[in-house]
Amino acid sequence: MNWKLTFSSLVTVQTFARKTLTVLFWIILVLIGSSFYFENISDYFTGELSPRKAAEKWWLVVHFVGAGCTLFLGPLQFIPAFRNRFRTWHRIAGKFYIGGSIISALMVFYLLSNYPLPGSILSLGLLAIIWLFTTGAAFWFALRKDFKQHRNFMIRSYVCGLAFVFIRILPIINTYTGIFNFMKDEDMIFTIYEWICWVYPLMMTEFFLVWWPSIVVRRKAQISA
Repeated sequence: MNWKLTFSSLVTVQTFARKTLTVLFWIILVLIGSSFYFENISDYFTGELSPRKAAEKWWLVVHFVGAGCTLFLGPLQFIPAFRNRFRTWHRIAGKFYIGGSIISALMVFYLLSNYPLPGSILSLGLLAIIWLFTTGAAFWFALRKDFKQHRNFMIRSYVCGLAFVFIRILPIINTYTGIFNFMKDEDMIFTIYEWICWVYPLMMTEFFLVWWPSIVVRRKAQISA
């Protein structure tokens, strides 16, 4: 009896710890994202813009508004407590998330027409295409009530949207580690940032969503055979 109570208590503690860590993860992510987001959009209201950004001001504003829907509504889509208790709000937030992501991704194609780093145009163009595809796929699977695939593609879509955050973290990492200092050309460094900010996170996402589960399933099949 005591063993059962101990085991039950351990499970309860583990469950509480997992939920607490999940909440802390989303809080930290939103705080970091909010810091970068409001720091970047403040210039568009103070008038302190470079000539290129001033010429593209309203395109960038639309891009940032759409990205804001992605950044701030995304976490609500992944928190089970919100998703299960407030299904109507979950669907409404999901529609705004999808709409914002699509609008923000479409703006990228126009903004790339005058982008100062030629080596980044292909990177950001591919990111926009993948962002559109994963967001559209998430919506398509939701309509067909395949919620497992819906969730997986929402994760991929959100990772694409978080490129906005990752690309601003990379220079901070380099400041403290000097990991990219072997490259002397500043334009080259920023071009590398434009690739790393979404390629590496998407590869890690695929590892956890597809590659590792496939290995686990294969191993279980071999053990049971």
